[in-house]
Amino acid sequence: MTTVAKRRQAIPAEAFDHGDARRYRRGCTCRPCTDGATAEARRWKYLRDTGRGGMKPASKVIAHIWRLRAAGMTDLEIRTQASISPPHLYQIIREGGEVLHTTAARILGIKIPVASGPSRNGAQVPILGTVRRLQTLNAEGWPCKELDRRLNTGTGYTAYLLRVGSPTVRLSTADNIRHHYGELAHTPPEGHGVAPVNAKQTRARAAAKGWARAAYWDDDDFDNPDFTPAVSDDQLGMHQLGALRRAEIAHLITFNLSHADIAARLGMAENYVRDIAREITTGQRRIRASEGPAAKPYLGAAA
Repeated sequence: MTTVAKRRQAIPAEAFDHGDARRYRRGCTCRPCTDGATAEARRWKYLRDTGRGGMKPASKVIAHIWRLRAAGMTDLEIRTQASISPPHLYQIIREGGEVLHTTAARILGIKIPVASGPSRNGAQVPILGTVRRLQTLNAEGWPCKELDRRLNTGTGYTAYLLRVGSPTVRLSTADNIRHHYGELAHTPPEGHGVAPVNAKQTRARAAAKGWARAAYWDDDDFDNPDFTPAVSDDQLGMHQLGALRRAEIAHLITFNLSHADIAARLGMAENYVRDIAREITTGQRRIRASEGPAAKPYLGAAA
């Protein structure tokens, strides 16, 4: 038995507004459509004459599609607003390269909606930001087993995401991990369902792998492939390193942790933590050795 392939129906002229060259090409010869087709032909000729052609790199278009998906738009909504077919959309995403400038203009012209609630689609998004957030939670002492429980996933799923090497992840999964990262990244896991010994071991394993802690990240950096956090002291200047350490200590002080606990979490000397904590809580700065042996250990903030 021979199966006859179903022929895709052509888009009718009525699907486009008057003045659109696509309506003219489908048989409408009214004045606005004729003028639209003439303007398009002139624009193409100008681009060819100036050596630019009519194609644009697809990278910006693909990035915009990812942002539209991340904001909750379905592929059907994107295709409808851009007036493109399903194969065309997926061809752009898969193959990259170049895209017709008119197609690029229609896609880039779609406004990114305000995200509200869980994602309404099962689209795939780049996994980079999701993996980085999981790595950072590990670096803060949150074991994968505890993350599985809080994310309500199957046992071993977060560990799978960390090692699988897939380029994408479901949007709903990325949203779930982003939400929990905001709640957990600056919360000490000790006393919140994680035994201190497990938290310490998790931090040690993450440090051995070079995974940065939360203080090294701004939220926008997680999804930026061009950003790499400076995770070792030799990658930071003296003042940058001091400011980072001070910020970490200041944050942990708010949880009423002891100086010994903070030092253990950050891998610093307890005396150093005590000195910085005193600066923060009293408003007094300590005098470094370079300022002279006769100097008093602390001066008023106004000194």
